[in-house]
Amino acid sequence: MMAVALCIALILGELTSGVSYCSANPEISRLIVKFSLCSAVGQSFIFYTVATFDPLVCSTVTTTRKIFSVLLSIFTKGHHISGQGWAGIMLAVSGILSEMQNKFAASKARHYKSKVSM
Repeated sequence: MMAVALCIALILGELTSGVSYCSANPEISRLIVKFSLCSAVGQSFIFYTVATFDPLVCSTVTTTRKIFSVLLSIFTKGHHISGQGWAGIMLAVSGILSEMQNKFAASKARHYKSKVSM
């Protein structure tokens, strides 16, 4: 990723101005490193989830996290949301609940089928 970012910065002619900005503001470098480490850890968790479970589980986890982030922001920070926004949240929640119900039903059917074949 760093190589790609460096190539893009070179192509756009932003590399020297970026380096000079970081040199003039040394506190930003600490924040960039912190952001990079958090990003790397997050990508590791995503890779682990996809490798251990499947991409659908990763998508469900990511969507659920985003929904809770929005709700937390609304309730703790006092942000307002329109009716259309609430409809979107309800649509996302109903999709996740539907997916959970389908997985539970499939698991229950497999369990029942294994008992019948005994």
